[in-house]
Amino acid sequence: MKRNHLNKAILTVVMTMIFIPIFAQTNDPQTANESGKITTSIQYCANYEDFQSNHWKQVDSVLVITKSRNKQMWWGGKDFKFDSDNKDIKNLLKKEAFAINYHDTLLINTHPYKDRGTTFGNGYARIFNIKDGKLLMTYYNVSEMSKNAMIGGMFGLVGSLAMSATNSKIAKQNVCYIITPGDKKAVIIDAKVMEELLKDHQTLLDEYLAVKKSERLNEEVVLPLLKKAELL
Repeated sequence: MKRNHLNKAILTVVMTMIFIPIFAQTNDPQTANESGKITTSIQYCANYEDFQSNHWKQVDSVLVITKSRNKQMWWGGKDFKFDSDNKDIKNLLKKEAFAINYHDTLLINTHPYKDRGTTFGNGYARIFNIKDGKLLMTYYNVSEMSKNAMIGGMFGLVGSLAMSATNSKIAKQNVCYIITPGDKKAVIIDAKVMEELLKDHQTLLDEYLAVKKSERLNEEVVLPLLKKAELL
């Protein structure tokens, strides 16, 4: 009897691995267009102090890898990954570099950070400077994604397929995180955080609170208000 249950569990996992990526890709017509590779020169900062003092070092012949969000969801990776044939540079860009300036886009190494216990994993995501010295990172809600995946796994193939549709939507929607130098905890900007950030900007806070609760985490809601408040 135990062997039958084990076989069923294994079959569910195998079928999930086969069908879910197909399901996700068929619901993402831009999957191929959003992914790519290019070799170029980039600039990096070894630490936060160098970042703040605008001290960048250049590295040439770096492979830049981008993935669609659905590919990230199933196969790992972030919006940007940087690779090199040089093992020292490869390791530096993977785990040691703090930030990268790629074509005037500021990116932070997500390797050290967690969202409510869920790790971001290797790669880079976009950041903006906050005037108090902290950083604002934009990426999808990784904690929510992880929670849904666990729930789906509890209900076998059907549950996993159902949650894959939900997670596909989450993957395409950016939220905002606050990164504090020296702290590995990335804090998602929710209503509580926004109320603190906009406490001196009541009109903007009222505008934020007028947004549907289901949309208050969205980047396109949060970023414009913080820019209007001149916090970025």
